[in-house]
Parts: sequence; structure tokens; C-alpha cells
Amino acid sequence: MQWHYKTLVVMVILMNSHVVLAKNQIKPIAYEADPQAQVLGQAGQIKIQREFCNTEGYNCDYVLYDAQGHREVLIEDWSRTANVYQFSPTLMGFLLGATGSGHILTVINAQNQRKDYADFQAINDAQSCMVSYETGLKNMPHSLVFYSVPDFRVRLVLNNKVPQFKKFSTLSNVNFETNGDFRFEYTYTMDHELAIQNVVVQNPCAANYRIVMD
Repeated sequence: MQWHYKTLVVMVILMNSHVVLAKNQIKPIAYEADPQAQVLGQAGQIKIQREFCNTEGYNCDYVLYDAQGHREVLIEDWSRTANVYQFSPTLMGFLLGATGSGHILTVINAQNQRKDYADFQAINDAQSCMVSYETGLKNMPHSLVFYSVPDFRVRLVLNNKVPQFKKFSTLSNVNFETNGDFRFEYTYTMDHELAIQNVVVQNPCAANYRIVMD
């Protein structure tokens, strides 16, 4: 009876004083914690975890926790590509994709600000150079774009407006080699037949890059 009495008093006080509870004062809904969750990366106090995997270790949930501990499911029950890159203590990248379709790299900083890079192609072993294939650049459609990491500044853009790449089209066999060179192929039409152009970009995110075509 005493508990009901106190509750009634509190309700009267709130009604009489026109108190409005702020949204951030309301406690978040409780959620089940996974004791086997694995932290994949962190940007300041923001972290991404892999949770609730099945018994084979596949089909996992990928979840972001912000600085206040709020939980955001990035993708649920996912068995395909999902990687986290730790670029610096305050910057990480979440890569999501599937074989045969595009991959998106979402870069997240310590303030939980995000930027997407699509279609992600590759990143070197040192995580200092990243390449994406972009179609939305102003006046530069269908471009291979090289970014230095972790500042994500554009260092090189290759498209059919570059004299060496007038026939630049469909990409294939894209990868960084162990020495840091970036290799790719593209197809083009020659004498009514498809031909393949092999390209190697040496020092791709440096000022002294060099393009070799064979």
C-alpha cells in the first residue's frame, strides 16, 4: 500500500509542475547480451561487435555500440563479407558485401560520423591505400579512385578521360600485390572482339605513382 501511495504522490507532482521527460532521460530498452561477442574494431568509445553467431560460426549479427552504450544492429544473421578495419584509434571501417555484388566500406569516426565508399575494390596490407570504383563523381563517371588512408584524400583517379585509358570499361581481377602495387584488368572492344588490358599502378597512393600497361 505504501508503494502505491508514493506513486500517486509522484504522479500528482508531475502533473502539477508540467514536467516533461526528455527523450534521453528514458532508459533504453534492455537487450540480451551475447557472452561470446567479439569486438572487431573501435573508434574512441564507439565499437563494432560480432554477436550471436550460429554453431558453425557463420550467420552472425554485426552491432555498433555508441559512446552511450546504445545498440545499433548494422546487419543481422549475415554469413557473407563483413570485415572491420582499424585505421587509427579514432577511425575504423566496416566493410559489407557479397561475392558477385558490390561492397561498401563505411568509415566511422569517434563522433559516430560516417561516410560510405562504394564500390570498394581493395585495400593494401599496410591499410594505407584504398581503391573504390565510383559512378557518382561529378563529371567523372565510372572512375577508379585511389584514397590515402587514414586521411581518405583522393590521390589518383583513373577513367576514360585519362589519355592512357580511353577504352577503360569493365573491371576484373582487381587486387593489391604483396609489394604494394595495385593490379587490375579491364575489357575493351578491338576489331569487333573483346580484348583485355592489364594495368599495374606502382606506388598508387604516392605522388610518384607509375602506371605500367602491358
